[in-house]
Amino acid sequence: MENIENLIGYTFVDKELLQRALTHPSYSHIHGVESYQRLEFLGDSIVDFIIADELCKVYPNLDEGKLTKMRGAIVSATPLASVVKEKGYDEYLKMGFGELSDNIRSDLFEAICGAIYLDGGIEKAREFIVKNLRGLIFTAKDNCKKDFKSALLEKYAKHNIEFKDNGKKGEEHHPIFTVELYIDGNLVATADGENKKSAQQKCAQIALES
Repeated sequence: MENIENLIGYTFVDKELLQRALTHPSYSHIHGVESYQRLEFLGDSIVDFIIADELCKVYPNLDEGKLTKMRGAIVSATPLASVVKEKGYDEYLKMGFGELSDNIRSDLFEAICGAIYLDGGIEKAREFIVKNLRGLIFTAKDNCKKDFKSALLEKYAKHNIEFKDNGKKGEEHHPIFTVELYIDGNLVATADGENKKSAQQKCAQIALES
């Protein structure tokens, strides 16, 4: 527990909250303990609120539409998962079975946020969120401009571009969608995303960078 607390940068008064935040539903089903799902539900709202508040401070002149898009570029599964992987928080996650995905990693981040909020209050949760997502906050304005799908359609305007859905996997609460990109009938990219739109964006990015 001390190792993960040092990694998080917060020492829990109620250690059970941290234990629960690190417990995947697959582990809870096997061992009869509570999973992180309720904490993740709470943390999701907290992360949204804190990031919205920070964006309003950093970008006081931007309108609601742009701020919403920038928030989405920060709080979606992929960027949160990348932070969890980089920090190594996922190494302490208890899973019974299944594959560790970006959706699970993002759930873990939100669950930790929820646990810190319940244990230490909103300001401690804010400290953790801002410390981990500061880089994303200050690059959100540039990142949300990267509309790879539009760039792809513009570059290949005279070609036949087709995005095909290839099913979904994962948990019902957080499905993962698979999309294939075809240019002139040739498969050029396959990608997963927390929704079809993000999977299409990833396909377009792969095609543009390959």
